[in-house]
Order: sequence, then C-alpha cells, then structure tokens
Amino acid sequence: MARFIEIAVQYISSVIAHLGYPGVFVFMMLEAMCLPIPSEIVLVFAGFLVAQGRFTLWGAMVAGLAGALTGATIAYAVGRFGGRPLVERWGKWVLLTPQRLDSVERWFGRYGAAAVVICRWITGLRAVVSLPAGLTRMRYSKFLLCTAIGAGAWVVLAVLIGYFVGEEWRAIVKILERVNRALLIIIVVAAIAAFVGLRVRRPPRKEKEHADDRAR
Repeated sequence: MARFIEIAVQYISSVIAHLGYPGVFVFMMLEAMCLPIPSEIVLVFAGFLVAQGRFTLWGAMVAGLAGALTGATIAYAVGRFGGRPLVERWGKWVLLTPQRLDSVERWFGRYGAAAVVICRWITGLRAVVSLPAGLTRMRYSKFLLCTAIGAGAWVVLAVLIGYFVGEEWRAIVKILERVNRALLIIIVVAAIAAFVGLRVRRPPRKEKEHADDRAR
C-alpha cells in the first residue's frame, strides 16, 4: 500500500502540475466513477499549488467539486439505467465484487441520503455509494444535493489542508490515507455488528411461524 501511495503521489502530482485545473477535474471525475484514485492526493496537492501561487483557491475547489459531481452522476446513471447485472459485470474491474455491492446496498438502504453525504468523506465508499443510489432509484435531485454537500465539504477541507501545510503536503496525504482506512474499518465493523444484532433480535421467519402455530 505504501508503495502504491508513493507511485500515485508522483504520477498524480506530475499530471496536475502539467495540465492544471483540467487535471484536477479529470482525476476527481475518475475517482467518482469508481476508479481507485485517491482524491486525498489530488486535492491536497491542488491546495499546495494554491500556496505556490499556481492555482487560485476558488479555481482548485471548483475544479475538484465539478469533477466529483460529474463522475458521481455517471456512476449514478450506470446504477439506475444499467441495473444490477451491468454493475456486477463491470464492477470487478474496479474491485467492486457482488458481496461488496450487497454490503453497500444494505447500508444505503438503511441510511439513505445520510449515506451519500457521509461516504463522500471515506476512501473506498466515496465512489461506490453512487451505484446503489442509482440502483434504488433515489431521486436524482436529492442525490445531487447530498453529493454536493458531502463532496463539497471534503473538497474544501482537503484543498485548505494542502494550502496551509505547503511543502509538507506529502506527509499529510499519508496521514489522511491512514485516517480514511481507520474510518472505513470502523464503518464496516459497525455495519456488521448492526446486521448481526438485527439477526439475533429478529428470529428467522420459519421459527416465528412455528412459534405462532404452537401458540394457537
């Protein structure tokens, strides 16, 4: 993982330094389309370029948010109009297995709009949450608003971090990556615990039917 982060930092920063705002837009769009691109690197480096005077603060934030909204819309459309078969067929290429999709769908079905907002902060969930939103036919205007709130807050925070830390942006990227992984683990464990808790409290349907028969 550390080696992957090193390579990603070098590649993403060099592309953005060469392309400017379009580079930020494209990388954020690709991440929101479920490709494994860490937006921590994209946004913190963009903030660093703001501190260097190569980007404006508003320009970096607008490029990042526009890319996130565009990619999220594409992923939402894939889920809504392509359906589960299409997502399962192509999801394996972006490490999205049917089991992972099941977990995300269950969590999304439980928390709805809040899931869209919260997941925009967490690597690993940031992109894939758009798919169950489309699969469950969440109203697009509601999805877009929740995405704008969650992704917008993340973009602003990450760019500002890059702006204020300056030359230390690489170290901050590694810290953010660890924090994101910890948050992902916590959410997965909490989701499993909630699922197990529901199963324990709610007896299987057959057992419930037998109990009802005995009561009669």
